[in-house]
This record gives sequence, C-alpha cells and structure tokens, in this order.
Amino acid sequence: MTPIVICTLLGAIGFNLWRLFPETTSGGIPSNDTLFHLRLIDSAVNSISHGKDITDPWLGTTSLGFPVFHHYQHLPHVLVALTHVITFKVFPLIDMIRWTTYLLLTLFPLSMYWSLRRFSFDPLTCAMVGLLASLIGIDLQLLSHGMEWPVWGGFDYANYTFAGYGLYTQLWGMVLLPIALAFGYQTIRIGQGYFWTTVLLSATLMSHLITGYMAFLTIGVLTFVPDSKTSHINPYLLEIWIHWRRLIVLFILVLSVTAYFTVPFILDHEYFGVTAANTNPTSLNSFGHQVVLEALVKGNLFDLNRFPSFTILVFAGVASCICYRNKTRYLIPLVIFLLWLLLFFGRPTWGPVIGLLPLSQDIHMHRFIQGVHLGGVFLSAIALATLWRWAVSRSNLAYLVGALILTLLILSPVYAERQSYLSLNAR
Repeated sequence: MTPIVICTLLGAIGFNLWRLFPETTSGGIPSNDTLFHLRLIDSAVNSISHGKDITDPWLGTTSLGFPVFHHYQHLPHVLVALTHVITFKVFPLIDMIRWTTYLLLTLFPLSMYWSLRRFSFDPLTCAMVGLLASLIGIDLQLLSHGMEWPVWGGFDYANYTFAGYGLYTQLWGMVLLPIALAFGYQTIRIGQGYFWTTVLLSATLMSHLITGYMAFLTIGVLTFVPDSKTSHINPYLLEIWIHWRRLIVLFILVLSVTAYFTVPFILDHEYFGVTAANTNPTSLNSFGHQVVLEALVKGNLFDLNRFPSFTILVFAGVASCICYRNKTRYLIPLVIFLLWLLLFFGRPTWGPVIGLLPLSQDIHMHRFIQGVHLGGVFLSAIALATLWRWAVSRSNLAYLVGALILTLLILSPVYAERQSYLSLNAR
C-alpha cells in the first residue's frame, strides 16, 4: 500500500509543480486582487523600514487613505514583508507573491493529506484526498434574483491564479484550514495539543477572517459527533459538555493571541462601513437552496463544463460514510459537507434564523462554499479509497490494474479540464 500512497501524492504535487510553474515566470502583474495585496505588503515593508507598527499601517494609495490592517486579515502580508526585509529586499515583492502562491497551491494536497491522517483515516484514503484536492472546477455563474452572479471563494485554481481573482489571503487560509480543523478536533476530543491548535487557529483567522470563522464554527458542530463507543444518552451529554469546555478554552486562547487585532476590530467595527461590494445581495446573502441544490445535482458546484466525475465521487462518498456511520471518523466529512451546504443556502432559505450565527450580518455567505468544497473533497476521497482498499485486499495484481484503469477513467475528464484551464492561464 505504501508505494500506492507515495506515488499518488507525488503525482498530485508533480501535476501542480508542472502546470502552475508559469505563475512564477509571468512578466505582467495580474489585473485582480493581487494588486491590492501587493500594495498592502509594500505598506508593511515601509512600516518596518520606518520603525512603525507593522500591524496597523496607513495605506495612503487607497482613495484618501485607509488603515486596512485595522479591519483586514494581514498575517500573510506581514510574513512576506518580514521575509522581504530579512533577505535585504533582494527579491521583488511581486515575485514573492508569485512564488508563495505557487508553493501554497502546489503543496495544498499535503495539507489535505495531513488533515485526514489527524482525523484517523488510513494512508490510502489520505493519499486519495491529496490526489483530488486541487481538481475542483467552479469558475461559474449562478442564477439568483433574476441575475447571474459569479461564484468565487472556493478551492478551485481560479481563485488564486494569474487569470483568476487573486484571493491571496484566502489561499493561506485554505491551506491552513484542514490542518487547523484536524488539530482542533483532536484537542476537543482528548484535551491535549492546545499550543499547536491555538497557533494554527490563530494563523487561520489572521490569514483569512471568514476561513477562521468557519474553522471555529466547524469545530463547534463537530463537538456533537458522538464517539463510536458512546451508546447511552447520559455519557453522550457529558461528552458534549467536556468538548464544549475545551472549545471555550481554545476560543479564549485564540482570542488572547489575536487580541491586538480582534479587540480594536470589534470596538471600531462601526467605522468599517458598507462597501460597494455589499450592494450585491448575493454576495452577502448567498443563493438559496433551490439554486445551490440545482447546481449540485447538475455538477456545477464541483465540475463546471466537464463530465461530473467529482460530483459522482462526492455522492458516492456520502453513501460510503452513511454505510460506515458506526465509525466516528466517517461522520466527520459528512457533517462538514452537510453543515456548509446548508449554510451556503444563505439568507434566502433561512431568513431571520441565520441571524443566530455570530456576526452573520457582516459575512459574505457565498464564501461558505469553502466548507462545501472541503467536505466534498473529503467525501470524494473516501469513495475513491473504497475502490482501492477493495482492490488491495484481493492481493492480486489484476485487481490493482483494474482499480487503476477505473480511476483513470473517472478522473481523466477532470484532469483534462484542469490542464486546459491552466494552459489558458499560462498563455
């Protein structure tokens, strides 16, 4: 089994290394949010050079000026700025953005692999999640309120590449999210590992606020996942109470680490105001269950303009998790997927009930598609791994060859479409 795991991970990472390499060699600056992040990193560098507060610089190039870091996640900008100064400014900032984007996208399969391992899945399933992690395709338009709106903010390449949206800070959050969830879940279960869990959750929050918010909400819901050994109501309720005590401790620790930002953010929240982006009702409220479920069934949430291989694997993964529901680890991907699918429906479905979510009035709910993609990748990996475990258990080379051929048939439309997108991005 070990050679299969190693070859699968190397194949996934190798594909990213090869097809994403043009991201590092482009001579032009992309006309997307990368420009914004470039200016933010430059302002952080200037703060260091002039001995000012790197966590709250004044960005004078935006309108009449604005203290962006006062209201906006900034860990990626600060880390890149510090690296730039430490290396005596040898590397241009735009090149540092290009290379960090390239490396984070390339190594994302390892983040997903490590996450499932911490959730106690076998190496084969974890290898399959690495294989599938980068294959979502959803640069699409969904019809809502009689108009078409773009769906962005998920795990697909289009959010981060040259030809895409340039969501630089979300990329950092995307890579950190699976690991932070796995560590957080383990901490609330066994009461150990508070230090690294606090570090990872704090880093996720300060890399991308919505992603960090989603991490805490997901861990909170996972506290209700019953242990497979718990069969009576009283031990189950006691178990939930213990989990929530540990979650509260984690919340206090993360709040303490990030207090330099979160406290002023809350106190000065009224000055953040309403931006032009908020005039798009779908960004703030999401699409409603009818639009989302129709997109899911048609394959558009995972497989836009291609054969819905990924979507089929997601549904197969749902069926597999239901079959193995007596094992706690199989409930985790199912809960993550269903939780964020329901929340992705947004305010058109849930109405005032959605107001029970903390800070829900200010969150762009279409970003909840990150959780849908995270759960979907986990589920698809479980489905594909079920096939391979069956083939490996037969101890016959013919079955392994058959599993390989079937895998290639399933994933060939996905890889062909992703390669086509990246070729266009390279051009």
